[in-house]
Amino acid sequence: MTTPTEYSPLRPGLFERWLVVWHIVYIGGLLAALAFALWNTRGAWGWREAALVAVVATLIVAYARVLIFEKRWPHPTWFLALYFSFALALLGLAAWLNPVFVYVIGMLFGQMFAIVPPVLVVPGVVAVLAVIILSANGWQLPAVMNWAAALSIGAQAALALLLYFYIYHVFRTSQERAGLVNELRAANEQLARAHEQQRELILLRERERMARDLHDGLGHSLVALSVQLEAVQRLYAVDPDRASAQIDDMKRLTRDSMAELRRTLDALRTPDAADQSLREAIEHLCATLAARAGLKVSWRIDDNLNPPPPVAETLWRVAQEALANVERHAAATAVSLALDARPDALTLTIIDDGHGLPPDAETRPGHYGLRGMRERVESLGGTLTLSSNDAGTTVAARVPVNSSPVDQER
Repeated sequence: MTTPTEYSPLRPGLFERWLVVWHIVYIGGLLAALAFALWNTRGAWGWREAALVAVVATLIVAYARVLIFEKRWPHPTWFLALYFSFALALLGLAAWLNPVFVYVIGMLFGQMFAIVPPVLVVPGVVAVLAVIILSANGWQLPAVMNWAAALSIGAQAALALLLYFYIYHVFRTSQERAGLVNELRAANEQLARAHEQQRELILLRERERMARDLHDGLGHSLVALSVQLEAVQRLYAVDPDRASAQIDDMKRLTRDSMAELRRTLDALRTPDAADQSLREAIEHLCATLAARAGLKVSWRIDDNLNPPPPVAETLWRVAQEALANVERHAAATAVSLALDARPDALTLTIIDDGHGLPPDAETRPGHYGLRGMRERVESLGGTLTLSSNDAGTTVAARVPVNSSPVDQER
């Protein structure tokens, strides 16, 4: 995209078709004037007619070289000044060779208005008018100034310049608007790519967390069961009672492993509005935690909850991860959950009375739970606040309910 100080004419679509029309008009005008001049001097052709043919051919070749086959846009200012000076000189020579070309010189106005920057238009218009006046007066300065004719020519030049600057302003405004639209589209595409990358990162970390949970929970349980089975196999022959007690331990470990596996699989499932609301999902989560872990769990949830699906999923994931951390790591005896609804946002607060988080809880390698919560909340334009000390930990997530469409695609 060009800088604001550069002139860059628009060439796609309609402008391209307009250029084709102008090519036909200009080249056709030159050929028509040449044909008319040669027809009027038929039977008496001499060096003037030969020179006129050479001038017209040179004008057509220069025009085609600059405006048809040249693909660089915009042209440098010096290049345009050189071309129009050359074309005006040749048209002046053609008008000297045959007066009919006086009427062709005016077509330079159309070229200048199409591709010349403002810095060249005023001197260009003056130069073209001067050549037209001189050629029409036999290449002599008028002996007596005709003020009425001068005023008429000046008025026409002023109107032509006003028209040019109006068209130039419209083209420049269209270019700047198109540039802003392109920048906005590029920014939206970049934002969409960033959200997609962030979503992929969250999914990757979620998979790593689930793999770690399966390894730490079910994997260790299976190893323990394998060891105990070998022990029971050896004990049956020498101490059946001890072997029976060992089997009871294995049965208890198997039930605990199955419960852990159910919790892990349940973590993969997102609450769907078709079968339960956010309130019901969180209430079930709290009640299940109280029954399973023996914790004193209390919760308070506002009645007027109607969040968009991405907000509901994020808050449920945060509640799930925070309560799982309380159960596994906090050594707490009580935990409270509050979900407050405001017109512009929902706020989820979870407080426990455990021993608090370590200072490097969010940055510890291999532990992505807290980071995953923060990324989920911030991807919807929300904030996650963690405060912890020896008396317990507070997790507060605030998520706006008017998330952007890009965020709601999650």
